Amino acid sequence: MEFYDVVNKRTSIRQFEDKPIPRETLERILNAGLKAPSSNHQRQWELLTLTDQSIIHSLAQLVHPYSCRIEEPKTPQQEMFKIAYPRQRSMIEESACVILPYFKQKYAFDSATNTYGLMDLGASWALVENILLAATAEGLGSVVHIPVKKEPEKIKELMKVPDGYYLPTLIMLGYACEGALTPTQVKATVENKVRWNRW
Repeated sequence: MEFYDVVNKRTSIRQFEDKPIPRETLERILNAGLKAPSSNHQRQWELLTLTDQSIIHSLAQLVHPYSCRIEEPKTPQQEMFKIAYPRQRSMIEESACVILPYFKQKYAFDSATNTYGLMDLGASWALVENILLAATAEGLGSVVHIPVKKEPEKIKELMKVPDGYYLPTLIMLGYACEGALTPTQVKATVENKVRWNRW
C-alpha cells in the first residue's frame, strides 16, 4: 500500500474478527515500530507482545469498560464516546495481538530542569505510530488504550514486568469486523490546522 494511502486509511478499530495474525506479519509490524527515532539513540524499548488468547483475556479483565449515557451523539467527540467507552475491555478481548510498548524510564516526566523523560515518552509514541501505520499497511485494524488509574500497576504485576519500565499505551491489532463502528473524523487539513510562519 502506498504511504499516503496508509496514512489516510488508518483509523481506530474496536471490533475484531476471531482470526489469528501470522507470525511473519507481526514481526514485520514490530520491526517497523523498532525503526522509530528514539531519544539519544537509546532505543530503550521492550515490546511485550501477546498472542496467547488466555493471556490477552486475563489482561483485558484489568481494564474497566466505561459506560456512556449519550444516546444521540451531536458531535464527533460524543460519537467517539458512545463507540469507544463501552469497548475498552472488549476491544482487548477480541484482538488477535496486544503489544505493550514498555520503555526504560530513566527520568521523571515532570522535572523542571531535565526534560529527558519527555523525550523518551515522545519517542515511544513515534514507535506506536509506526506500528499503527504498519498494521494498516498489512490490512489490519488497530487501536490503543492508554492505561489509567491502577491499570499500569495491575498490568505490570500480571506480566511480571521489572521495576523501572513505563507503559504509555496498549496497542491492539486484529482483522477488523465487517461494519466495525468508527466515529466521524474531526476535520484536520492543511487549510484549517496549519499556520505558516506566524500564528
